[in-house]
Amino acid sequence: MPFETWLSFAVLVFLLVLTPGPSVLIGMSHALRYGARPTLMTALGDVTANMIQMVVAAVGLGALLATSATAFAVVKWCGVGFLLVMGLTALFRKSRANKVQNDIKTNPAGHYEPVRRRKLFREGFLVAAGNPKAIAFFGALFPQFVDPTAALIPQLLILGVTFVVLDYTFVMIYAMGAARVMPWLVQRGGTNVVARVSGAVLIAAAALLSLIEMPESSAGTRH
Repeated sequence: MPFETWLSFAVLVFLLVLTPGPSVLIGMSHALRYGARPTLMTALGDVTANMIQMVVAAVGLGALLATSATAFAVVKWCGVGFLLVMGLTALFRKSRANKVQNDIKTNPAGHYEPVRRRKLFREGFLVAAGNPKAIAFFGALFPQFVDPTAALIPQLLILGVTFVVLDYTFVMIYAMGAARVMPWLVQRGGTNVVARVSGAVLIAAAALLSLIEMPESSAGTRH
């Protein structure tokens, strides 16, 4: 793959992941509640789903989601529902303030909730997998940077690794930024405000996902 082609792809992906989407928002939500380090598993779940979506797109199912209104809607609304349930649960959960007694200035980590890493991985994975535009995106984007006269697999690997690295990096950048806000939030409202903010972020992610429409080039197709 020519360097100029790879660079164009990398710049395009950089601009895309720079804009917060559902996966970035759930990473921010997890960082607020559990801290930045555990959120590494959220980002890992996200990119794992992305890698599967790349494979799905590579074998042609991206075209199905890009042209089938029913398939696109089913995947999208499952993702929206999952985000809403998590967001509402966070909003209405009872505070664990009685477990948070240490001064935040001396022990800020004490304000983070304990969580199993598998749970974070699972939620990061499901949110990313519930974004139908991702498969359609990979199916539409990759062919524009692939040389059909050259070996396909090495090119897809280069593009896939580039996307995963940039996506993972920006999920964690946003998550660490959110984690730095945690002490300020706790000082002004206790753990309740953290739960409310993280819940609101997840609901915002659901709203963002619900606004995703089918690609314009195939929106008129119905199956």
